[in-house]
Amino acid sequence: MSALNAVLGRVGSELADNTRARLGTWLILGLVLGYGLLLQSERVHDASDEYTTAAARLARAQSLVGGEDWAQPLAREHETSLALQGAFWEAETEGVAQARVQAALTDMVKGLDLRRPAIRSGVSQAVPEVSGVWQIQMRLSCQYRPGSELQILYRLATHPKKLVVERLDVRRETARMTVIVSAYFVGIDPAQDVQG
Repeated sequence: MSALNAVLGRVGSELADNTRARLGTWLILGLVLGYGLLLQSERVHDASDEYTTAAARLARAQSLVGGEDWAQPLAREHETSLALQGAFWEAETEGVAQARVQAALTDMVKGLDLRRPAIRSGVSQAVPEVSGVWQIQMRLSCQYRPGSELQILYRLATHPKKLVVERLDVRRETARMTVIVSAYFVGIDPAQDVQG
């Protein structure tokens, strides 16, 4: 203890005698105190932001709870879900899915001025990002007379089940058209796959 008292006594006498040491010590103490105040200010600011965010969430939750009846939004969501499900094609197996898309394309080209229409199967695969949905692709190639290419595109766009035109290649010089179409199916059981 006496050694600590001796060191403190020497430091005290040095500060009393040396003005520069005294000013330097006060400057260091001021900087440390200022840094501490800045840290505390940041903590208070962060806590204030968290409180404001939590208060806003609480106000929104209270307005939702006190507002609209929950049965109405749930009914609207159910109607939207049914409408979306109705837009998807349905099949039990991949082969049935391919046959349905091919039949739809065959019906579309009937009555149009197309020569040598050929419909071939393309990619048939499960959509990796969405479980339970399969992509079935078909390729329609034919020669056409001017105007009939627009008719087939119109029929594809207005088909009651959703058909997505993945690629369209129209060559006016040879009057040849190639369309790659995808249909998205639900209900295909991979275990029942006839091509597997």
